[in-house]
Amino acid sequence: MKIGIVCHPSIGGSGLVATELGHELARLGHEVHFISSAPPFKLSRNQPNVHFHLVEAIHYPLFQDPLYTFALTAKIVEVVNQYQLHVVHAHYSIPHSLCAYLASEITRRPFPVVTTIHGTDVTLIGQDRPLYPLNQFSINRSTCVTTVSNFQRHYIQRHFQVDTPIEVIHNFIDLHQFRPDNPEVVPRATLAADDEKIVMHLSNFRPVKNTQAVISAFAGLNNAVSARLVLLGSGPCLEACQIQCHQLGISDRVSFIGDIRNVEHYLPLANCVIQPSYRESFCMALLEAMACGVPTVSSDVDGIPEVVEHGVSGYMAPADDIEAHSRHLLAILTNPQRQHQFGQAGRHRAAERFNPAEKAERYLHCYRQAIATCSAKTGSR
Repeated sequence: MKIGIVCHPSIGGSGLVATELGHELARLGHEVHFISSAPPFKLSRNQPNVHFHLVEAIHYPLFQDPLYTFALTAKIVEVVNQYQLHVVHAHYSIPHSLCAYLASEITRRPFPVVTTIHGTDVTLIGQDRPLYPLNQFSINRSTCVTTVSNFQRHYIQRHFQVDTPIEVIHNFIDLHQFRPDNPEVVPRATLAADDEKIVMHLSNFRPVKNTQAVISAFAGLNNAVSARLVLLGSGPCLEACQIQCHQLGISDRVSFIGDIRNVEHYLPLANCVIQPSYRESFCMALLEAMACGVPTVSSDVDGIPEVVEHGVSGYMAPADDIEAHSRHLLAILTNPQRQHQFGQAGRHRAAERFNPAEKAERYLHCYRQAIATCSAKTGSR
C-alpha cells in the first residue's frame, strides 16, 4: 500500500506517534510518504520504504504571512499524483485534515482521508470560535476518523456535531527503543549525585502541563529523601518555574536540561516520572516512562486512566493535589521494592496494551476500509 502521512515535525506526541507508525508500516513493506514543513524529529531517513516531502512556504508580497495551508494542500496534490498514493493519513484536524480533504477534491486521483485526532487539535485549538466550524467540517469530511483514547472520542462527540464514526486506536511504544537497559543512556553522573534519587518531568512548559505543581510537589518532600528534580523540555513557563524554584529554596536540587530529541536516553535513569497535567488526551510521556520500567505519579484527568493503572504501575491524583503528589513521590522513592514492582508492571502493561504491531494492523484495517469507501463513492458518481 502507498500511504501519505501528514504531521507536525516538532517534538510532541502527535508527530512522534505519526512517525513511529510510518516506521512500523514501512517495516511491514508498505511505501510511506511523510509530508511536513520539516523532517519529523524522529524520522529515520535511511529506512527502506520511507520518503519525505518538504512543504515549502509560499511567500507572496500581497500577504504578510506565508501561505502554509495552500502550500501544504499543493504538496499533497503533487505527492498523490506523482506517487499514486492509495490513502492520506492526516494527524491533527487543523490544518492537516482540512488540507488533505481540499487536496482530495483537487487531485486527478481521488483518495480517502484518514484523520487522527490527538487532543489539542479539538480540546484547545478546535474550541477557538473562528476555527470551530473548520474543525467540525474537516472531521465530518474525513473518510475515517480515529482518536487516541476513549476519553477523546467522548469529548469529540459531546462538543462537535460529528456524523462520522470515531474509532479509538490507542498510542503505542517501541519497547526496543524505550527500555530499562538502553545502551545509549546518558551517564547518570551528568544528572545527579550517586546518593540522589531522580524525579523526572517532561514538559513543553505550557500552563496545561502544570509544571509548577511538579516543583511544589518536589519541594513538599521536605528533604525526607535525597533527590534531584530533572526537568526536560522548554517553553513559555520556563522562567516562571525557575523563579519558583528560587523562591522555594530548591534551585540547587533542580536541573533544567532543555529540549532533547532522545528522551529514551534519559528516562531509564529516573526513579520516578511525574506528570500532573490539567489536560491529556493520552500522555505519551507516561507510556514512555512505563516502557522504560519507571513508575509514574500523575494527575487522573482525561485519558490518563487508560494508560496508568493506579496502585499498580503508578499513582494518580487530582492535578492540583500537591500533598497527594508529594506523598506518592515519597512512597516510591523510599521503597525500592515498590519502585521495582511498579516499574515491572508498567513495562508489562506497555507491552500488552500498547504494542506497535497490533496498532499498525488496526490502522491498516482502517486504511482498507477508507479505500473501499472512497472507491464505492467514486464509482457511484
